[in-house]
Amino acid sequence: MDMPVFHICGGGHLDKHLHLEGEVVLGRTNPAAQRIEIGGVAANIALHLAARGGDVRFTGVQPPAEIEMIAARLRAAGVEASLLPLEGEVPGYTAVVAADGELVIGAASMSLYDAVAPDMLTGQIATGSAPLVIDANFPEPVLQAICAAQPEARLLFAAATSVAKVGRLAGCLARLDALVLNRSEAVTIAGEAPAAGMACALAARLRPGGAVLVSDGGNQAALARGDDCVTASPPPLDLVRANGAGDAMAAALFWGLTATPDAGPTGHLEAALAAGADFAAGW
Repeated sequence: MDMPVFHICGGGHLDKHLHLEGEVVLGRTNPAAQRIEIGGVAANIALHLAARGGDVRFTGVQPPAEIEMIAARLRAAGVEASLLPLEGEVPGYTAVVAADGELVIGAASMSLYDAVAPDMLTGQIATGSAPLVIDANFPEPVLQAICAAQPEARLLFAAATSVAKVGRLAGCLARLDALVLNRSEAVTIAGEAPAAGMACALAARLRPGGAVLVSDGGNQAALARGDDCVTASPPPLDLVRANGAGDAMAAALFWGLTATPDAGPTGHLEAALAAGADFAAGW
């Protein structure tokens, strides 16, 4: 069977993870293990899809001097990269992770993405029938221009990036076929409610048959698709890193909606939660 093809557009840069080796001591130097790897919600999803065997293309932006290094890292992971040059500060993210796997603090330097203009990307991704995945790293006018440029027959999936940026996707909901976000992000655009209520409310704003997955860490998650809504709790695990598990869940859902579109919401939700748990338990 031919593997699914995906086109991903959004944030792609280097993430630095500092995993603390003991209790957090504020105001002091804390011993830590360091790991530097490709990051950004869109790029993370691209890597997960490629690891599943997908044919994955990624479109993003980088300062000219960084393009070849980032592209080489993506290619090494099986992702075909098209990075457009854009002058500005090199984007990056640093996460300080406690010994129990919980995020202590994350620091994002993403001003380059705010400089992206609508006409920079639409020509790069407006053609083709492969499902398109976007994140919320680029400005709202860019995201809306991308959505407006897509053929009606093309599947369009989105993943929220943060509470601060998820509102950029609100104007795109009517064109989306799937949306993945955590509880805090869902509250921002749907209002406070149980996870199932927010998933159902947001699914009603997507294209007919669109799917919404609302996760909540180790608590109950919900997936709504059409008139169906199911809930489930993530499998138990020894948490190593919570940061990035949502991207693994998003990739699993997008894969399932593409490779097994007739599967029910329960199967899609269980597969997404399992992927998130596997990621959170590894390093």
